[in-house]
Order: sequence, then C-alpha cells, then structure tokens
Amino acid sequence: MLTDFHIALQALRPIQWPHFAGGRIRGAWGRALRQAACITGQPSCDGCAVRSRCSYGVVFDPAAPAQPLHPSFRNGMPAYVVQPPPLGARQLRPGESAGFTLRLLTSAQSHNSLIEHVLRDAVHHQLFNPGDCSVLSCEQVSVPVPAFSPAVGDAPLGGFHIEWLTPLRLQLKGKPLFRPQDLDACTLIAAGWRRYLQWCQLSGQPPVAAIPPLAEARRCHLTTHQTQWHDISRYSNTQQKHLPLGGLLGHAILTGPDDALGSLAPVLRLGELLHIGKETVFGLGRYQLRTQASNRG
Repeated sequence: MLTDFHIALQALRPIQWPHFAGGRIRGAWGRALRQAACITGQPSCDGCAVRSRCSYGVVFDPAAPAQPLHPSFRNGMPAYVVQPPPLGARQLRPGESAGFTLRLLTSAQSHNSLIEHVLRDAVHHQLFNPGDCSVLSCEQVSVPVPAFSPAVGDAPLGGFHIEWLTPLRLQLKGKPLFRPQDLDACTLIAAGWRRYLQWCQLSGQPPVAAIPPLAEARRCHLTTHQTQWHDISRYSNTQQKHLPLGGLLGHAILTGPDDALGSLAPVLRLGELLHIGKETVFGLGRYQLRTQASNRG
C-alpha cells in the first residue's frame, strides 16, 4: 500500500513558480522533516544509532540495505517520490493556488502523522519565503499496489501508450541517454525491473523471478518518434551549483504480441506508480500508461 499526501497551497504574496518544482518541493520538505525528526543534531545520518527509527532516516535518507537485491543498491533507497504539478513556469498572484503530491512507499507508513505536519510546515516556511503561501488542504489517500503477477492475461489489446509527465532520466554505458532512438523496449523494461527490485527491497517481498522479462521485451517494439530530450536542472544548496535533471519527455508506443505485452504489463504498471529511472525522488520518470485500445476510444 502507498500513501499519497495531496497538498493544495495558496499564494499570499506574488510567487514565481518554477518550470520544474520537484527539486524545490523535495528540498523544502526534506529540511522541514530533518528539523522535526532529528534528535542528534549531527550534520549527517552516517553512523547514527537511531537512523533506523528516525522518520528522516527511514523515509528521506535511509541506510544501504544489508543484503541488496541489485548490485547498484549501494546507497539507501528513499521511501517516497515527489509528484510536482505539470511542467511550466508561471507567477502565482495572491489568492491563486497550486498543488503537488508526496507519495510515501510502504516502509514509511508508520511515519504518516508526523509527515503530514511536516508538509504543512514545509509549505509555510521552506517552499518559498516564510509567509509567501499557506496550505489550503492536505488530503491523505491510500493507493493499493496491484499484485505483481506476470503472464496473467493482462493483454493490452494492441499495445501500450506511454506519456512521460516528467523527464525520464536513464544512463546508457555510464552516460545519460539523450537520443530517443536509443530507448528501446529492453532498456525500458530493464529500468522498470530495477524499480521493481527496489520495491521488493523496501517492502520485504521476494522477487517473482531472478531476471527481468527481457526475452518478452525483445519481441516488442518501442516507438519514440514523439519523444524528445527536455533539459531541466535544480539548484543544490549543499553543492552550491545547478545540477542537471534532463531526460526524455513525450509519448511512446509499445507494441508486440499480446502474450509478451501481458508479461511486461506488471513491470509497467508498477513503474506508473513508483516512477522509473534516476532521480525519482524529485519526481522524474513519471508516466501515464494507457492501452492502445483505450487510447483509441
């Protein structure tokens, strides 16, 4: 089960809303959570004796897993994703509203009450200047995670339409994947499978298989003619510089035999909930999935 916190805020003074707000939202609620939860005052969570019980240590900056399910899980896996509003800079005049969602993953559920309080504090004091905006509402909603069951007849009847709502940031041979034509079905499913293993690590569920369903992915084709590179960045207060967050944005179509697509469906549907690729905590790699049949209708 996932928990969504839907935040609606109202501008009290003129606010310049950024083109991509994920970095600002994550930074604001992270600072507010650390101020509320940390009892040691140490500058880092490394070596902290209460890290496994502290809300900040569990949700925002967890320790690396003792027995990682994937070689790349060298660092801890944050138990949340930010879902910012649609891309586009604009000015909020006093009285105008905006909103965002913080999605907590399964290992963070016991910290819900504190996190709601922290989100309100983050909007009031951290998101912009103190007093620039107020919280109109904070709605908490449970989101079920469907059973991960490959090849159960989830045939998409023609293919999947994938709309990237935020940039998909992947690496190919150690470098960012810039060209849409380099994103194929196998690369997409490999990224989704890695996210699935992260979910297994966080939830304690054993993976359903030892390897990703790449044989099925090779029988499918991903069309990326309506996908392009979208360049964004965030400012890191820690490093005192802008850091790149660009990735692929737009629409893609996954087609292939129904049995192969049905086997890939659980990976894609879980990725729709958790995002895939790098920097999901900022909101990157978010997409909306539709079947081609429903897309036509």
